[in-house]
Amino acid sequence: MNEADKTILCRLIRDHEDLVGSSRATMLALQAFKASIQELKCAPEEIPNQYAALVDAIKNTRPKIVPLIHLIEEFETEMAPHFGAEADQLREKACEILQAKHDRIKEKVARIIQIGLDCIDDGDVIVMHTASSDVTRMIALAKEVMERRLQVIVLKQDFIKTKKLIDILKQAQVELETVPEFSLSHYIGKANKMLTGALSITHDMKVVSAVGTANVASLCHFHKIPVYLFANTLKFSHGLSEDQCIHEKRVATVQNNTNYVLTTYSHDMLDLDMVDFLITEEGIFPKDKIGSYVQEIQSRRLGCC
Repeated sequence: MNEADKTILCRLIRDHEDLVGSSRATMLALQAFKASIQELKCAPEEIPNQYAALVDAIKNTRPKIVPLIHLIEEFETEMAPHFGAEADQLREKACEILQAKHDRIKEKVARIIQIGLDCIDDGDVIVMHTASSDVTRMIALAKEVMERRLQVIVLKQDFIKTKKLIDILKQAQVELETVPEFSLSHYIGKANKMLTGALSITHDMKVVSAVGTANVASLCHFHKIPVYLFANTLKFSHGLSEDQCIHEKRVATVQNNTNYVLTTYSHDMLDLDMVDFLITEEGIFPKDKIGSYVQEIQSRRLGCC
């Protein structure tokens, strides 16, 4: 795999994560990896190098898709004893392992949605600015199945993501009000909670999240609107925030006869101190329990390495 291919793969994974969330992007990536293995045509002795090239590209996404990286690292370890087998046997074993990884994260997502429903009460007015698949599914189920009266304040930013969020909420017949993200201060008095997802939670207690999350969470925190963060335990990174490689983009722009370079970042970095409730597939953890729980997960993960 050459550098151009790696760049394209990195951008593809990042775009999918931005639109559907890291858990869904991880599942899509695992299925794509499985499909590529089934299509791979080369001599058996070349297969480890082919796997290694793709694994290396996945590990170096910007930012790092932590749940995918954890599962790929496990895949490497489990595949190592099988290299040297016939090509068909390698393919079969690799696909079996990847399917198991896919099913594992799928189960975690289902569990976190089930637990998350306990965080949505009748009469809630919820602030949302991203189309996190887990969170939108919770809200849709709370409305359609549990018949809870809800209103969502949708913060408009990137049109594609905002459209996806609006379409899902409308389909579930959730009452919504769409406002510019920069105007939230005029509507914050109506809200009673903010729900959001995460790309990863780092060892130094930072949350890598969708762009805009830090500003919205800070405003909610200031106004004592509780912030609920949903993140399955595969999203806990043993690396530091500075290692997450958030993508920076600089674009030369001309507007009304003015030339300037516009600098943007693909994701935000949020202090975990801004979070009032952390929800994983293992339960709901209030603010005073979050720090010790994150440390416990990190210790568990490091103990497995």
